[in-house]
Amino acid sequence: MNRLVLGSGLIALLVGIAGVLGSGWRTGQLRTQLQEAQASAVRFEQQADELRAEKDQIAAQLKAERVRAESTETDLRREREMNARLHLLVSEGRK
Repeated sequence: MNRLVLGSGLIALLVGIAGVLGSGWRTGQLRTQLQEAQASAVRFEQQADELRAEKDQIAAQLKAERVRAESTETDLRREREMNARLHLLVSEGRK
């Protein structure tokens, strides 16, 4: 009976040690996964910042192009008005 109790105790001890070692390995693995996730989050934040900066730059370019288009539209309108007046003067001169 002592052998049975001693054998059971030894098996329980080995199972306990294996459990502790296994949980330590899992903890290390979880730490590694956490570090990888944090590094990934940092990379994503950097990419997001780069994309925000690029978006802001494109928005500024778009605004400049809109101002340029409005200026061109104003110039074109003036040209049309001048052409209409010139056409009117030419047609009046022919009469």
